[in-house]
Amino acid sequence: MDVQAIRNLISRVKELEAQNEHLRKLMGDKIEQLHHTIELPEENTCETLLIFTIDYIDHVPDFLEALDEASYEAGIHSFIAPFLDIAEENFMSPVTQGQALNGLDLLLDKAYFAHRLIEEVNDQYLLKAGSTLIPMNMTWANLIVHSILGEHFANELDVIVDKTVDQMMRSQAIYHEEKFKEFIHNRSAEEWISIWSRWNCLSNNLGIELKFTSSA
Repeated sequence: MDVQAIRNLISRVKELEAQNEHLRKLMGDKIEQLHHTIELPEENTCETLLIFTIDYIDHVPDFLEALDEASYEAGIHSFIAPFLDIAEENFMSPVTQGQALNGLDLLLDKAYFAHRLIEEVNDQYLLKAGSTLIPMNMTWANLIVHSILGEHFANELDVIVDKTVDQMMRSQAIYHEEKFKEFIHNRSAEEWISIWSRWNCLSNNLGIELKFTSSA
């Protein structure tokens, strides 16, 4: 997985965003449409939302890199790598398909796809093991971005994510191997949480509460 390529892409598009302000304009248009459960400050509302969305996009390579390293350390990288590859491929698709990138708004749906993909992997793992694979809660952040993207478009992305994870878990032999079943039944929740807690700093710039608990 080429995390640096994702970071480089974000950096390049940030430079374009500084010129065109596409994401800032999107935030201005979306403020009144956001779900009523999302509470925004009365002052500097647009700026607050803009900072949040930029941090959400920036979080993608850090999150994927942390998951990549943690899964290596836990000996389950072969189970996680296929989903990391899908997230990377989707995020980099504007480049590989020659799509014009003018502002960060075009990366927001890519960031949402990546975060939702890992969230869905977590949910599927929860069904299999009775506990989450990744003790990191991005639900609140994902719900906000879902509202920003719009109900129709975000729901379409959710369907793609759900189908992708379901098909992967059903069709790939690796998820039916004894090694995977052994990890599910014998893993130490405390040890896994300890591994993940080293990346607790991921939450520092997000303005999002990411909880690491023994119930994860």
